[in-house]
Amino acid sequence: MKKVIALILALMMVLALAACGGDNNQADKDAASNLTDEQLVEKLQGIVDGKTGELPVETTSFAALKESGFETDGLFKNWFNNMDVPAGAKIAVNQPLMGQAHVVLLIQPGEGQSADDLKAELDKNANPNWMICMTADSVASAVKDGLVLFVMTSSDLSLDAQTFVDAFNA
Repeated sequence: MKKVIALILALMMVLALAACGGDNNQADKDAASNLTDEQLVEKLQGIVDGKTGELPVETTSFAALKESGFETDGLFKNWFNNMDVPAGAKIAVNQPLMGQAHVVLLIQPGEGQSADDLKAELDKNANPNWMICMTADSVASAVKDGLVLFVMTSSDLSLDAQTFVDAFNA
């Protein structure tokens, strides 16, 4: 009888541990899934603040750029070797108002797409030669809280992509 009770107690402990465990990827995805375009832009602005030196930069959303008539699909294809904008993704972008010294993207994947899979696809398709007059020689990306940060910078302007990733991960 004691063995049966011990076995039942052990089984209950295993089930309790399994119930307390969770899918961290799902929790990360849920943490980011409710962001508005404005919140995504605000989050990206916090990452880039003070890291672009004297460059006049703008942080905005792809949705706002589209509303103003900007061709975001072509821009994305240029950055990522003809890759389409991920379906349903929300994207905030930071880049100089003039020139192309860097691009910093904060992306909330669309429904059903994992941040890790999106990061891998961006890494694979990144085009550091998207600029006509210089090459992005510092490229970095990271995933946190269901969001993807992707950065391409030119060291000619003393910008290091890892600086942005470190701020994202802080």
